[in-house]
Amino acid sequence: VMGFWRRKIILIIYVVESLILNIINKMNRLCILAFLIVCMACQSSHQTILKGVVNDNGALIRIAVQGSLKRDTLKVNERGEFEYIPMETQNGVIYELSVKGYNPWIPVFLAKGSRVNIELTLLPQQSMEISFSGDCEKENKYLFALRSIENSQEWYSPEISALKFKDFKLKVDEKEKELRILGNQITNKKNREQLAKKAYLNLQNQRFSWYLSHVGDSVKDVDFLDFVKSINWNDSLSCNEELLEYMIGWSMSQVTDLDWNDFPKKSLEIIGSLVTDQEMKNRYVTSRFLSYLNRPGVLSLQDAYEYYNSICTDEILKETARGEYNEYIRVNGNLMRGKVAPDFELTGEDGKKYKLSDFRGKFLLLDVWATWCAPCRDELPYMAKLKEHFKKDDQVEIISIAIDNNVNVWKKFLEKEKPTWKQYIVDKKTNDFLGKEYRIEGIPHFMLLDREGRFIAYSFVRPSEPECITLLEKYLNQIQ
Repeated sequence: VMGFWRRKIILIIYVVESLILNIINKMNRLCILAFLIVCMACQSSHQTILKGVVNDNGALIRIAVQGSLKRDTLKVNERGEFEYIPMETQNGVIYELSVKGYNPWIPVFLAKGSRVNIELTLLPQQSMEISFSGDCEKENKYLFALRSIENSQEWYSPEISALKFKDFKLKVDEKEKELRILGNQITNKKNREQLAKKAYLNLQNQRFSWYLSHVGDSVKDVDFLDFVKSINWNDSLSCNEELLEYMIGWSMSQVTDLDWNDFPKKSLEIIGSLVTDQEMKNRYVTSRFLSYLNRPGVLSLQDAYEYYNSICTDEILKETARGEYNEYIRVNGNLMRGKVAPDFELTGEDGKKYKLSDFRGKFLLLDVWATWCAPCRDELPYMAKLKEHFKKDDQVEIISIAIDNNVNVWKKFLEKEKPTWKQYIVDKKTNDFLGKEYRIEGIPHFMLLDREGRFIAYSFVRPSEPECITLLEKYLNQIQ
C-alpha cells in the first residue's frame, strides 16, 4: 500500500513540476518577445525617415547622397506620397532630391533619427514650389536658400558680369549676411556649424567664379589678386577641391598655347605648390589624378603619374592610383601620344578605297564628323579658314571622315557646301571599328598625327577654338 501511494505522490510531483516549467518557459518567451518589441520600438523611434508628397503621382523622383553617382528611385503612390529611409546612419548627411524634367535638384539635410517632411508642387514651365516641415526644418530652409543663391540667374546678368571684383564681392557678401540670419535660427549647434562651413566654401567659390567673366582683367584686378592671396589652402575650413578647381582654371587661363596633354601634370603642380600640409596634399593630388582616369577622351598621363608619385607620400593612396592607372593604360594604351594610330579603310568622294596609313609622311589633322551633327556643321567655316591658313604648307594635311549611314546624303551635302579639304566616309564595319578601337564618344572629334602616323593628340582642340592654329604651328615647328 505504501509503495502505491509513493508512486502516486511522485507522479503528482512530476506533473506539477512540468506545469511549472511550462509556465516559466512561456513567461520567458513572453519576456523575450516583449523585450524585442521594445527594442524594435526604440529602433523605429530613432530611424531616419524622409516623407514627401508631390502633386503628380506620375513624377519620377530620385535621391542620392550629395556628390554620389548612385541614385535611388522613390516609389510614388496614388496619393503622390513617397518615403525614403536612408542607409546612412551618421549625423548630418546632405542628399540631392531630383524630379525628372525639373531643375535644379533639391538639397535635403537629414540628421540621425530625424523625421523630415517635404512637399513638392510642380508648376508649369518646369518650375516647382518646395516646403519643408518636421525635424530639421530650419536646416533645410537654410540649405535651399543657399542653393537658390548659387543658381540665381542674377550672376549671369550683364550688370553683374560687368562689375569689378570689389563690387562683385560686395554682392556675394550681402547674400552671405542674409544666409547668416537663417543660420542663426538653427538651434542644433553641430548642424549650424556644419552648414555654415558649407555655405562659406560655396560662397568662396562664387567669389572666385568672377574671373570666368574677366579672364584677361583678373590678373590686373588688385582686389581679386588680394582675394586669391587671402585663401588658406592648408585649412579645410577655407579650402576644398572645388575652390582648388577654380584656382587651377584661373592659373591655366593665363597660358595661351596650352596643350591639353600637359594639363594634368600642370594642375598637380599647382596643387603641389599651394598646399603644404602633406595629408591634405596627398588627398587632393590623388583625387585630382584619379579624376583624369575617369574623364572622357584619352590623355597621355605618364608625366602626370610620375609627378604624382613624387609628391604623394601615402602608400595606400598610391597603390590605389597605381591600380587604376594600369587599367587606364590597358584600356587606352593604343591611343596614347606616340602610339601609331590603328589603321582603317576610307572611301573617297571618287569612290576609291584608301587607308589611314596612306597619309603618312605628312602632319595629319583628322576630323570625325557626320552631316546630321549640328556642332560638326558649325566647325565647317573654321575648317575652311584652317585650310586656307596652311594652303602653302605641303607638310600639313587636313581630312574629314564622315560616319554617315547614307552615302548619297553625304555626297549631296558636299555638293552643296563644297569644302576645300579632302573628304572621306567609312562603312558600317569601319564605323564599328572606330567605336571599339578609337573609343570615340562624341563628334566632332579631332585628332592630330605626326608624319609616322603616331598620335600627337588623340583629342585635339576644335578649329573654332582660338588657340587651334597656334597649337598646330607649335607642333609643326617641333617635328621639323
